[in-house]
Amino acid sequence: MKILILLNIVSSDGGGAEWSLLDVCRGLAERGHELHCIYCKEGDLLPHYQQFCKTVTKASTYRIKNYKPSSSICFITSLLQGLHTQFDLIYANYYSQTFFGGILAQIKGIPLVCHLRSYPPQKRNFPAQIQMGLNSCTRMIAVSQAARSSYLKAGLNPQTVKVVYNGIDLERFVLSSDRDLTRQALGIPAHAFVVIYAGRITPPKNIEMLIHAFARLGLKSDQARLLITGSSFSANYNPVEGDLYQQQLIDLCQELGISDRVHWLGKRTDVPELFRAADVSVLPSLLPETFGRVIAESMACGTPAIGLRYGGIPEVLSGEFQRFQVATGDVAGLTQQLLTLKDWQKSDPTLGQRCRTYIEQHFSKERMVEEVEQVMQEAIALRPQRFRFPRSAAVHFHPWYPDSLGI
Repeated sequence: MKILILLNIVSSDGGGAEWSLLDVCRGLAERGHELHCIYCKEGDLLPHYQQFCKTVTKASTYRIKNYKPSSSICFITSLLQGLHTQFDLIYANYYSQTFFGGILAQIKGIPLVCHLRSYPPQKRNFPAQIQMGLNSCTRMIAVSQAARSSYLKAGLNPQTVKVVYNGIDLERFVLSSDRDLTRQALGIPAHAFVVIYAGRITPPKNIEMLIHAFARLGLKSDQARLLITGSSFSANYNPVEGDLYQQQLIDLCQELGISDRVHWLGKRTDVPELFRAADVSVLPSLLPETFGRVIAESMACGTPAIGLRYGGIPEVLSGEFQRFQVATGDVAGLTQQLLTLKDWQKSDPTLGQRCRTYIEQHFSKERMVEEVEQVMQEAIALRPQRFRFPRSAAVHFHPWYPDSLGI
């Protein structure tokens, strides 16, 4: 297949969605498909795409904003970037790209496939442009049954939405014996109970719940440590707001008397090593998550993970790991889960390997790429969809699913 990929901000600050897209695209290239990509804003992941994509082109926008002439000109200019080559399929990573992708697919007479990585807007309908774009998709890929259900409730045709769970790079997130070395480099006692949060540091991630639960453990500095790693980047939070939230968390640690036990690591590239240095990872997000990729990454490294019983997280923490789900807002329950896992290496020494095996069996990158490829091939075998104008539309998104994702 000759595939045109629509990228937004090509940066790891975008979190698991951007890493998953990179894994999908690299996997498709390794399977012999010819990839071309259009992106709007540069980031640290751009060199990766330049390694395996035949062409990498910068565009201006995927949306016509406020119907201003200048925005329309930028949109048309971006559209022209995709007209030079004949493709078999267009692949969008967010529903906000489907208006652009749908027009281009219509012009070229080819199918559009969209990966549904975030939930649809709550309380309001999709804006007209997005509704038209989604209607033009031949197939859509949801990253969980929870995500799929939310789009069916929003009115999408169930026959067009397929579930493909995210896959983890099992060559990057591996079991290893570097635990003590990483702890030593971080200044963490070898026998301390270490809890880690890895992800964006923004209010919807609900990190204060983890801080409160960690404080309730009542353990001293030589007994327990909390690692918090990630950036404050988010599509609807500017750096100043992100820094403000982090400062509020730092102040909370001070109020709770645990500042000497909390390590603020910032954005790191050695996340697998950090997972292995920890005893347990926690995802307290109230976003809600459509999947919960960091849970799978942690477990692939042999580190058990705790997550809220919310969104797509229960689909990752299933089977025997269902016991590591916590109800939203249940700080006491999270504290109890942490205490239960405090000395799991002694009480349940095979737990780390079972975590790894579970991820290998259910959430491998290879399985994800193969299933995405199958959806794409199915889309090519079908007729491209035509634009259908929506009956009604609204222009307001839920604040946690920002309109600015459309670029």
